[in-house]
Amino acid sequence: MKNLAGDRDANFFIEEELYLAGIEKIPTEIKGEVPATSCGRIGNWKLHRAWTYWVATTEILTDGLPLNEAMALHTKPNPIDFKKIIGTSIRSGGHCGAPSPDDYGAYPDYDDPEFNRQLKALGYKEEYWKVLDKSAINITVGEVSQLCKEGKLKCDRYVTSYHIDDQVGLNEFAKYLRDYYLTEV
Repeated sequence: MKNLAGDRDANFFIEEELYLAGIEKIPTEIKGEVPATSCGRIGNWKLHRAWTYWVATTEILTDGLPLNEAMALHTKPNPIDFKKIIGTSIRSGGHCGAPSPDDYGAYPDYDDPEFNRQLKALGYKEEYWKVLDKSAINITVGEVSQLCKEGKLKCDRYVTSYHIDDQVGLNEFAKYLRDYYLTEV
């Protein structure tokens, strides 16, 4: 994708990319390095353009893709290059290495009492975080993933953020979300 940082014609390219992906265009305020007044929306996902990629996010954890859906999207064959998976173009959590959502990018509900009860049973301690002005258990998404893989922790996890690197990825992401929202019960 074209680098749109500082490009005064950014809206033209953004609107073209959204159109090609069949994504609804919505107005936005100019923020960040790309001077744009257009962004996209699919269901509860908002998409805005960064330098050379799209950023797709949800504000509410459970509006994200559940881990099993995120894994299905990640492992889907790239329709242009069948030797690759689409997860190399649609990066969960925005991770530059494009790891599996099961390894990185799928977040638990850190405020869920059952989640915290399980962590305490595993020996994790709650600490007071002045910057957050609340108590929380210090655990990374990678540690949560490992504990889940080992069967020591059971929790729902969701991907709420993606970086999308090319038009094929944007098109496939849009198709996947449209299908997901149509089949969601």
